[in-house]
Amino acid sequence: MKINITIDIYSDAICPWCYIGFKKLKSAMTRCRNVKFNLIWRPFQLNPDMPLEGMDRKKYLEFKFNGKENALSTYKSIYEVGLKNDIHFQFDKIFITPNTFSSHKLLALAYKFEKQTEVVETLFYDYFIEGIDIGNLDELIRIAKQHNISSLDNFEYLRSNADSNNLLAEESHARELGITGVPCFIINKQFILFGAQDKKNFIEIFNKISR
Repeated sequence: MKINITIDIYSDAICPWCYIGFKKLKSAMTRCRNVKFNLIWRPFQLNPDMPLEGMDRKKYLEFKFNGKENALSTYKSIYEVGLKNDIHFQFDKIFITPNTFSSHKLLALAYKFEKQTEVVETLFYDYFIEGIDIGNLDELIRIAKQHNISSLDNFEYLRSNADSNNLLAEESHARELGITGVPCFIINKQFILFGAQDKKNFIEIFNKISR
């Protein structure tokens, strides 16, 4: 008989550590064959004040990391960690740091179809490997079509303000809980792991729950 484990994941698709953390989680999950996992992706914007059209990525990183050299050094380290986790980051392809709110709406839509995780994987891949602007509604509609959650109603949902207040309230609640950065993994509402954890830390918790 399989054990059920639910993991609430607060994440943003432009967060490289979220991509790395997800890869480590997936690796840990493959080690637990007696567990049925239910992943729920929760909204968290790294840049809630980002303009809708996004921002030139080089300018954004230089501002965020207080200069070009610091930005290059930081992302060189991220690139190397990515390689160790089967991610070949293509940072040079990324020209825009997008506003990610609409991508969270896409994930809210994907939840209704039980396709959140596969959509998240596409968002990570398209942004970090292909350099696609995932703040662009046309790109999000393309991803929806790719995962067979396409209909006129769904496209209108993405374009509208439907659920926007709910998503903002959910994100606000996360910050009230003390979540100030992502990724954050809440396992069975009991255990919290912050950051791109080593897979052994996930496995230890999974084993503890399974006993």
